[in-house]
Amino acid sequence: MSSSKIVLVLGGVRSGKSRFGQDLAHQLGGNDLLFVATAESRDDEMALRIQRHREDRPATWTTLEQPLGVGDAIAAMARKDIPNVILLDCLTLLVSNILLKHHDDFAAAEAGVRVEVASLVAAVKHHGATLVVVSGEVGMGVVPESSLGRQFRDLLGWANQSLAQHASATYLMVAGLPVNVTRIASTVKEAAAQLDALADQRATV
Repeated sequence: MSSSKIVLVLGGVRSGKSRFGQDLAHQLGGNDLLFVATAESRDDEMALRIQRHREDRPATWTTLEQPLGVGDAIAAMARKDIPNVILLDCLTLLVSNILLKHHDDFAAAEAGVRVEVASLVAAVKHHGATLVVVSGEVGMGVVPESSLGRQFRDLLGWANQSLAQHASATYLMVAGLPVNVTRIASTVKEAAAQLDALADQRATV
């Protein structure tokens, strides 16, 4: 069994995150790939978006349409039916689906998101697969006016942070260009350690 790996792709609206996530997953898994779609057809506009996404995906990809309980659904699949690469597009809608399910109980929604993230990580480890997760970055805009909007921002922000802790690489999409946040963070950490070591040396002189 191959070792599991998680890659997180973040970005704002129309940042190119879905396209980059698909290209990356295709590079890693080729045509043998499991695409997990979390969107629900709640209105005509969303139905049209879902149809376009279906048409854009390669016919060779296996598609799992799962608005809730993604981790459990993946874990329940037989290993022979799980490709080495899984693409989840997107975590944003998955968190939204959980929040709407528990719209009158934020504590239940928060617990649901935590369970979902934990089950995702566990399922990937169980199958030894690579999971590419596409998610929205909601921490750079204005504070949402509605209470529900602020709850969504908080839940998705936590989910992104939690998955980033498990990810081997995290990318932030800016104008269609991927920025390797993990590499930058590692460089900054190394530079800080060098500065601390230099300060300690000077202190002992």
